[in-house]
Amino acid sequence: MRNAAESGRAIRRIRRIGRIRPIWLAAAVLLLAGCGSEAPPAKVRLFHAAGFTPVLDALRADAGARNFELEAEGSGSQMACRKITELGRRCDLVVLADRELVAEMLGGVCSWRLDFATDEMVLAVGARAPNSELAERDWPAALLADGVRLGRADENLAPVGYRTLLVWKLREAHGGPAGLADRLRARCTKVLDDVGRLIPLLQNGEIDYAFVYRSTCIAQGVRFIALDKAVNLGSADVDYSGAQVTFEKLRAGAKETVTVRGEPICWTLTIPDGATGAQAAGRFASWLLAEKADVLKRNGLRPLSPALLYGPAEKAGPFGSLARRAGDLK
Repeated sequence: MRNAAESGRAIRRIRRIGRIRPIWLAAAVLLLAGCGSEAPPAKVRLFHAAGFTPVLDALRADAGARNFELEAEGSGSQMACRKITELGRRCDLVVLADRELVAEMLGGVCSWRLDFATDEMVLAVGARAPNSELAERDWPAALLADGVRLGRADENLAPVGYRTLLVWKLREAHGGPAGLADRLRARCTKVLDDVGRLIPLLQNGEIDYAFVYRSTCIAQGVRFIALDKAVNLGSADVDYSGAQVTFEKLRAGAKETVTVRGEPICWTLTIPDGATGAQAAGRFASWLLAEKADVLKRNGLRPLSPALLYGPAEKAGPFGSLARRAGDLK
């Protein structure tokens, strides 16, 4: 009798397990379905000027929370363009420190640009820089003194390079020592690819001074000396076009003579026509302008409100009140 009772109880347990199992299976299916319903991150691949790196670093956590996955490559602005036009690489968003490069180097690839922030040139002071008090009063005299190590960016690779030369030309034209631009150029001990590579040399004392963007110094905590608005390329109401520099640059492996005139510094962005991640890039750009202007400001940039779009009118539509069309791309 006892064996029969135990057998009955075992059979009832098996039946109960059989009834419970489908409930657990259904719950597991619903749980897995719920996990799968979350949209995958929207990937945005950026090629950007090195000076924009601190902004992107500051944005990463919030961008992830907004379901953006950023894949960013920093370099000089010209190099960012060459990755697309000469190396055939693809990206979804391009951020450049010189707005003119969109029409000049990305013609046929990008049909518009959005100018979103301004900047200015300053004199960055290295950790062990001599003559810093003199530089506050008379930077040409301080930089021309014996023993000063001056660095700059390559004008063929980064806009900050030719803007450095333009600052020297402008200072020479506004009462600076005769031949200032040539004399300073001859004194440069380091010529680097972009502004991002200059900063560590200033911080470790390997060079004493360099002309860089105000935003770069603020973002990296580097001491700097502000320049007069007549030479700093930072004021929309100043005509800087009287200064120009001519240099040879490489285009598809061939040398080409280029002349650049002075103009106010303006950061711009664009999305290549036909980019696979164009929609995600557009949403990211709109989010940056609408909700992250404070990040731009903390990193030394001065946001434009509204941003200015150059190109077909329909390209301004997705940005709404954040941008207004200012003209054709040229």
